[in-house]
Amino acid sequence: MQKQNKTAVVVGAGIAGASICLALKQRNIETILLEADTGPAKHASGNPIGVVYPFLTKHKLAESEFSLAAFIYFLSVWEKFHLKNLVPHVDGIYFLLDSKEAYDRYSNAILSHQIPSHIAKESVEPFSNLPAIFFPVGKSVSPVDLTKQIIILSDPKIQYSSKLVNWEESENGTKVICQTTNGQIESDYLFLTQGYQFAEDPHLAWMPLKKVRGQILKFPEQNPTNAHGILYGDYITPAINGFQVLGATFDEFKLEETPRAEETEILWDGLSKKLPKLFSQWEKQNPQEFSPRVSYRTQSQDRHPVVGKLPNLSKLDLSVKYQDSLKGNKKKMNIPYYEYVGILNGLGSRGLTHGLYAAEILVSSLLKEPNSILDSIFNSLKPDRFLIRMWKREQLT
Repeated sequence: MQKQNKTAVVVGAGIAGASICLALKQRNIETILLEADTGPAKHASGNPIGVVYPFLTKHKLAESEFSLAAFIYFLSVWEKFHLKNLVPHVDGIYFLLDSKEAYDRYSNAILSHQIPSHIAKESVEPFSNLPAIFFPVGKSVSPVDLTKQIIILSDPKIQYSSKLVNWEESENGTKVICQTTNGQIESDYLFLTQGYQFAEDPHLAWMPLKKVRGQILKFPEQNPTNAHGILYGDYITPAINGFQVLGATFDEFKLEETPRAEETEILWDGLSKKLPKLFSQWEKQNPQEFSPRVSYRTQSQDRHPVVGKLPNLSKLDLSVKYQDSLKGNKKKMNIPYYEYVGILNGLGSRGLTHGLYAAEILVSSLLKEPNSILDSIFNSLKPDRFLIRMWKREQLT
């Protein structure tokens, strides 16, 4: 493939930004990766161990269809680039079905989505003896190593400790002018993946994204240890490099950076009650001596990723009222865009599973390639969905 003589700027060196760099690399587009911190994967992607598995719903919905497709795409990238030889990981994830509602939802999800057994199957988790969905190729993985390896594969020009201060379209609308703390960059495309730092960008002020806090616990490998990841509301990972991870708490209101001792106790106590057969075989431990970590994720209003071309509110015709349009000619909302600016955000706790596929969708759409996914999935990801809701509620004026 020949060089396209195009340049893209990607903001954010977490799993989302790294995934976009890879999608651009596969199209031979020169990429500049900006990261305000001193290195990659310093925030949510910096957690010691994360889990990769699809989110499923009882019936086929756009949300679960996207997640399953994203999981399968992750596996294809994992194999294509031999990441299994480069990234510390353990295969196999159990999702406990510890209630009638959970069993009904997930057992039927396998049928409604026609999921083959090598992707997911009903099973029994050996330590709890509870029914479970087992994902044989689901993974407990090092997010840091995964992010770093994807960046190495992508080979962008990296500017660490470089912050995007402002950006605007050029006068003729064919370029994006990016002002950074290290100077000005003129690019053909701009991709925004900066997580909760989106709030510092006035172009994104309208978007209903929020910063949420999570706390995990890293502790030395126990004996006996679980051979696979186990999800039960919280989760416990198998050991990687001599350590396991227990997680994760969730808080969207109190966001302090200091770990909370009471949350460590809650996580530890929850493990003892949910997996007593495993827990009772361990030597007595003081969880307060372990290493807690606080990280922050960015979550959308509907907890679904935000992936697509960025709408330009400054050019939106707010004279059209939603109710009037229904009574009249059912005029559709004409959404103007920044033609060469895309956003990938709101991945929440599923960034490892969803990031690579979301990046592929975003880059493909911004480059105006033929749409290879269902319209229902594509539309469920676009930031437009929030504008339409706000338009209906007359919240845009």
